[in-house]
Amino acid sequence: MCEPTYSLHRISAILTLCGFMMGMDVTSLVVFLGQDYFNEFFHHPGPLLQGTLSAASPVGGLTGCFVYSLLCKRYGRVTLFRAGAVLWVLGSLVGAGSLNIWMVIVSRWVKGIDVGIYSVLLTAYCGEVIARERKGSTMAFVQCSCSLAVLTMYCLCAGLNLMRSELSFRLAWALGTVPAVILLLCSVWLPESPVWLSLQGRYDLAQHVQNQLAASYNSMCHGRSQIEVLEKLDLAAALKDESDGFAYIDLFKNGCLRQTLMASSMQLLVQFSGMGILMYYITFICDMIGLEGQIKNLAASIPYIISLSLSLLPILFLDQMRRKDVTLAGGFPLGLIMISIAAVMYGRGHRVEPIKGNHSLVWSVDQEGGPFVLALCFLFVSVYALTLSSGPWIYTNEILPTRAKSKGLSLSMSIGWLAGAILTLLGPLMMEHLKWATFLLLGSGTLLLSTLIAFLFPDTRDLSEHQIDMLYTKRDDSSRHEELPECSDDFPRTAGAGDPIELIDETAY
Repeated sequence: MCEPTYSLHRISAILTLCGFMMGMDVTSLVVFLGQDYFNEFFHHPGPLLQGTLSAASPVGGLTGCFVYSLLCKRYGRVTLFRAGAVLWVLGSLVGAGSLNIWMVIVSRWVKGIDVGIYSVLLTAYCGEVIARERKGSTMAFVQCSCSLAVLTMYCLCAGLNLMRSELSFRLAWALGTVPAVILLLCSVWLPESPVWLSLQGRYDLAQHVQNQLAASYNSMCHGRSQIEVLEKLDLAAALKDESDGFAYIDLFKNGCLRQTLMASSMQLLVQFSGMGILMYYITFICDMIGLEGQIKNLAASIPYIISLSLSLLPILFLDQMRRKDVTLAGGFPLGLIMISIAAVMYGRGHRVEPIKGNHSLVWSVDQEGGPFVLALCFLFVSVYALTLSSGPWIYTNEILPTRAKSKGLSLSMSIGWLAGAILTLLGPLMMEHLKWATFLLLGSGTLLLSTLIAFLFPDTRDLSEHQIDMLYTKRDDSSRHEELPECSDDFPRTAGAGDPIELIDETAY
């Protein structure tokens, strides 16, 4: 039997396979959605059905968050990674064998469940296994692999599209099983989370895994931020709050309400930024500005190339920057860019008859405004790749206290997936009825959420769970202060179950 690896580099490499799978479904439909043979085979789906096709994945993501919340306590993190891989294979095979549009929708929904599970599972697993100083770079690697998958799947679909038959999308969706099978095989080297093992009362194994991770990290960090080696009693004390039992209703009590709202707002910001709509419907935008043929395909692929290229950069700086600064460096510019897209479309566009028979496209931008719209879209993707692609996911995990992490992550991610599903479902309808104002709405929502984060959210970089709780304690009055321990960590010398555990400098208090 294969022994688990405790090298953070090898663990991160395996986790990138999850990121790759999460990115594959983004562009698996984009190329085919506007093709004549695809629409003829599925009897020309209208705007609502087109939206349902695209929204099936985020609806699956919402379902996946709930599935994770039901399974995470009973089944280990590694088991859930394997279950997700099997689920992805099943969804891909259903899509490859689709006979009607509803089979495609079911396929995307099933794969979306897997993406939803992984969106919470990856965040939780990284928080429990990866050292705090490496969380940012690890999540950036995962996001980079996601961007690579987005571009790879787009190029694959574009190449198979040359066949101009139903075999094109069937082959593309069948090949989606490959990374899932590789992940299933590689999962034998993933160590189980010491947090989950401790919650199951398996303290001997939890101690072994925790200290093996600590030894591996300490051997490569050359004396910087050494992780403490722990005994079983240390683990039990560190996790005593989480093992007491915590219900979803507790997330909305005074001790946790603020953190829950902050985590949910972070996920809403990611969705309201409009990146999902831009990636799903970039070919629609190309049609609106008059691009056709190979030029249209090339222009539609550039955002994915930009996303992949710039997703490499956060690996270099994400661990050195404040989480709040990274989030705001994305939120405010992205909101302004979206509003600028709306302004150009309004100033240089006009209503037309449905473009190529697509009733979602009833607004056209002239030749002078088209390049500006496209350039703004490219700029939007660039800013997103550098900031919101990774930052908010780490911020969401760190802002929640240990006791609330499992259910808090599930809830906040579910709210984000719900918002994404609604926006993706209504995307074609908004373009049909709101036209240019669709982008104005997204930009305004992004600016509003960014303003709330700027004035109300604390930063969490390099803070332990106890120190983060202290931020809220200092802001609360004496009556609220008495309620805080209901959702806080009371062990001042450990960083918490969410990270390999370190000593805290108590002089900071």
